[in-house]
Amino acid sequence: MKTKSFFLTVGKLLLCSIVFILGAIIGGMVVTFLGLQPPPMPEGVDGNRAFLILMLESPLLALTLILIARGLGGGLLPRAVILSFFTWAVYTLNTTIETLVFTTTTVEGAIFTTVSFLPPSIFCGTAVAWLFPPPEKGIGVVKMVKAYFGSRKTGAWIGRLIASAVVFVPIYLFFGSLVAPLTAQYFQENVYGLRMPSQEEMLLVLVVRSALFLLACLPIIVMWQRSEWNLFLNLGIALFVLVGFLYMLGAYYMPLTVRVPHTLEILADSFTYAGLLVVLLVKSTSKTTQTLEARAM
Repeated sequence: MKTKSFFLTVGKLLLCSIVFILGAIIGGMVVTFLGLQPPPMPEGVDGNRAFLILMLESPLLALTLILIARGLGGGLLPRAVILSFFTWAVYTLNTTIETLVFTTTTVEGAIFTTVSFLPPSIFCGTAVAWLFPPPEKGIGVVKMVKAYFGSRKTGAWIGRLIASAVVFVPIYLFFGSLVAPLTAQYFQENVYGLRMPSQEEMLLVLVVRSALFLLACLPIIVMWQRSEWNLFLNLGIALFVLVGFLYMLGAYYMPLTVRVPHTLEILADSFTYAGLLVVLLVKSTSKTTQTLEARAM
């Protein structure tokens, strides 16, 4: 029975991967129809090879979403929306914002990427929400939201949300400073289309990215049904994989002296950020949610 269940799970995972690739193809058709121009490929990058890498990485992306999906309460529609937006915001929108500052990508190229990856994000997020429901039926969305935000006073929430909206900035600056001696020369010499932004540009982008991460993660935190530790672990993994690990795996044209430090930096950023979100936005809300769940049973 366990063997059958395992192969069924693998089959669902592969189906979600196929759906993602199908969405990517449709997204490519959409941007072509709109007449958008793709961003320039880094030197030595082949478009067909890049798409093949995307196909090979898609099961890992789907698996990452499954880890989140299994802990989300609510019905199919809200879970699909949460997973789709999280994927698009963290995997695509965040990256395009970053590339505008750290690479020579144009605004039109960034729009091309942002639009083209919206369909696969929606397709895959919806497929995962449908094929991987939570083990136990959760309470309704409205009740979960009321229980979550009703656990603290308004003033306390304002302070915690403001802190959560900017907390990624110091995290990035700290871990980035640790790897900068190993990678700064590639940005300074404009290798692989990289460039070194000014401090003002960097801070502005970091604030925007920090707010975007909060918008993507907060619905997951509000709708989470499992333990705080499970949220920290799965959210940290999801951020790590979608923010940079998939990109570093596919950046075969870059030397390991760039890819390895950045991968470790993203790993540290992701889990530190996930841990601080749990501390700021989850602590003391668990009992309220558990009480509401008990009443709903």
